[in-house]
Amino acid sequence: MSVRSEPPVEGQHVAQTRAPVLANERLNEEHWRLTLAAPEIAATIKPGQFVNLRVNGGNDPLCRRPFTVFRRVRDGLGIEIVYRVAGRGTRLMAAARPGDEFDLIGPLGSGYRLDESKRMHILVGGGCGVAALFSLGQELSKAAGEGPLELASVLGFRSRSMVMLEEEFRSLGGELILATDDGTYGREGRAVEVLSSFVEARGCADDCVVYASGPEPMNRALVAFCRKHGIPGQLAMEKHMLCGIGACLTCNCKVDKAGVLKHRDLASSHIQLDPESDIGYAMVCQDGPIFSVDEVVLE
Repeated sequence: MSVRSEPPVEGQHVAQTRAPVLANERLNEEHWRLTLAAPEIAATIKPGQFVNLRVNGGNDPLCRRPFTVFRRVRDGLGIEIVYRVAGRGTRLMAAARPGDEFDLIGPLGSGYRLDESKRMHILVGGGCGVAALFSLGQELSKAAGEGPLELASVLGFRSRSMVMLEEEFRSLGGELILATDDGTYGREGRAVEVLSSFVEARGCADDCVVYASGPEPMNRALVAFCRKHGIPGQLAMEKHMLCGIGACLTCNCKVDKAGVLKHRDLASSHIQLDPESDIGYAMVCQDGPIFSVDEVVLE
């Protein structure tokens, strides 16, 4: 079976819409799940892409907030966003009730790309980042039911009180491994440590691919692990964004020239390579948020 989740092609429709709140539920002491009616966005969004959300109708907060979409719901008429309450904007989001509306722009960015040459496909998530992997997991779960592909998920959290979305990820099938930094739930250790143990136990380093989303320390460990073992992988980069459409240049990040030339057609990207060095610069909102592990430069 051929299943592929491509980056957006030129001409992909980006919609701006007023999205009514259908539900807004608390998942744990820091995280919430927001359900919005947004059929135009739900119809075309791909795993790993994001929406840019205006918190209210005024200028406070001034800038939109970018959020990856957890999954489509309500027969494709709605989307769910999982978010962490961390500042004024997300505190206002947590106060939203059914019937309120948010202004959304999306889909934005590029999504995960499935590597159909590998048998074992491993989702690796940390904290709130696990939410960005679920819709990809749904596609992989469907493919695993129809062919030789195998799916495993490794989800890491700080402690038991931060664990979320376990039931949803368990519904994907395959092996689910939960880990906490302090050992209060599941295995003790960080997500990439658990990933390393899983790959060693399965002996699948030569026939696996990793898809990741989590905080930057996890991404650094993941890149080092994948490069050491020659494992292909993709990860979601997190950067502060102001516009989300490539105009403000706030979300630029360093990229590796050799990795970029291996995976990208520069003519269809926004990446600028430095002719005097081995690096270049990409915009996370346009060239990402999904990058291959051999493209990124994490310092």
